[in-house]
Amino acid sequence: MNIRKWLIYVIPIAFLLLSVGMMTSGGWLKQSFGEDDRLLTSINNLEMDIQHKHWEAAKEEITYAHTAWNKIVDRIQFSVERDYIIDISGALARIKGGIEIKDDQAVMEEIYFFYELWDDLGK
Repeated sequence: MNIRKWLIYVIPIAFLLLSVGMMTSGGWLKQSFGEDDRLLTSINNLEMDIQHKHWEAAKEEITYAHTAWNKIVDRIQFSVERDYIIDISGALARIKGGIEIKDDQAVMEEIYFFYELWDDLGK
C-alpha cells in the first residue's frame, strides 16, 4: 500500500517536470550539437559571401543551412511556437530565392530578419 501511494505522487510529478522541461528547452535545443547543424554559423558565413558577392559559395551555404534547419526543427518542434518555425523556414526560402536571382539587398534584409527570429526563438 505504501508503494502505491508513492507511485500515485511520483508518476504525475515526474510527468509534469518532464513536460515543463521539454516545453522550456527551445533556447538550449536550437544550439548546435554537431558539425551538421551549425545554422547560425552558416548564416554568418552566408552574410559574408553575399557582401563579397560570392554567389556560388552562397548557394552552397544556403543548401547547408536548409539541411541544418531541418535537423534543428526535429529537436525544437515541441518546445517553440510553430509560428517561429514557419517564419524561419520562410526566411531561408526567401534567402535562397534572392541568391538565385543574385539580389544582394533582398538577401541581406532576410538575413537580418533571420537573426531577429533566431534571437527570439525559444524565449
